[in-house]
Amino acid sequence: MSFADDLLEQADHLANWPPEKPKQASRRRAVSTAYYAVFHLLIDEAVNNWAVERQRSVLGRTIDHIGIKEKCADLLKRAKSDPDMPAELISVAQLFIKLREHRSLADYDNSKRWSIADVEAVLEAAQRAFADWRTIRTQPAAEDFLMQLLFPKNPRT
Repeated sequence: MSFADDLLEQADHLANWPPEKPKQASRRRAVSTAYYAVFHLLIDEAVNNWAVERQRSVLGRTIDHIGIKEKCADLLKRAKSDPDMPAELISVAQLFIKLREHRSLADYDNSKRWSIADVEAVLEAAQRAFADWRTIRTQPAAEDFLMQLLFPKNPRT
């Protein structure tokens, strides 16, 4: 099981911890961990295509949260004029942005109370992002998206 899969499983575990009376801290960590699962899924997918294995972990650390968010936003803009953009890739981009917003709320807004329904919706969004990604991960549009995560400056043609 990959680190991203472990994080997604951990998020599910945290959502109802402790079982007799789940705590807000556990629910918040579940939301944050669900986001990090998708974040690491994309990083792992991007760097695992890199030919030199010993460089992969260093390369992965060059990808940041804002960079992925910006590339997701760019993809969503391009999708408006590209009818061939895979729906699953659009979904992953939308879900990443939404999960990042939820993570910010969970980590920094102490006034927000997370219900189990709120947390379950976040977990379902993360699971959907995993499923959608795995559906399109080998398609050219998905591979191009990963390349943009590694090399964020878009060349002008």
